[in-house]
Amino acid sequence: MGRGIFLHGRTVRATLSLAAFFILGCGAVNNPALERARDAYNRARQDREIVGRAAVALDKARLTLERAERVWTEDKDVIEVEHLAYITEKRIEIARATARRRLAADDIQQLNPQRE
Repeated sequence: MGRGIFLHGRTVRATLSLAAFFILGCGAVNNPALERARDAYNRARQDREIVGRAAVALDKARLTLERAERVWTEDKDVIEVEHLAYITEKRIEIARATARRRLAADDIQQLNPQRE
C-alpha cells in the first residue's frame, strides 16, 4: 500500500510537471489575459474622447499594462500577469467613465446659458 501511494505521488508530480510544461510552453508566446488587456488599451488609445478627457487614467492603464508585459517576459508568472491584466482593463473602464463624465459636464456647461 505504501508503495502504491509513493508511485501515485510520483505519477501526480509527473502529471503536474507535464501540465505545467504544456501550459508554459503554449503560453510562452502569448497570454490570453494579457492579449485582452493589450487589445482593450489599443482600442481606448484610439478613442479621441478618452485621450482628450481622461489622459491621466489612460496613462495609469498603460503603466499597468507595461508592468504586466514585463512580468510576462521576465517571469512568466501567469497569476500575476492575469491580475495586472485585470487591473489594466479596470483602469481602461475608469478612463472611459471619466471621459463620459467630463463630456457630460461640458455639455451641461454649454446648456446652462441656454436654460437661463
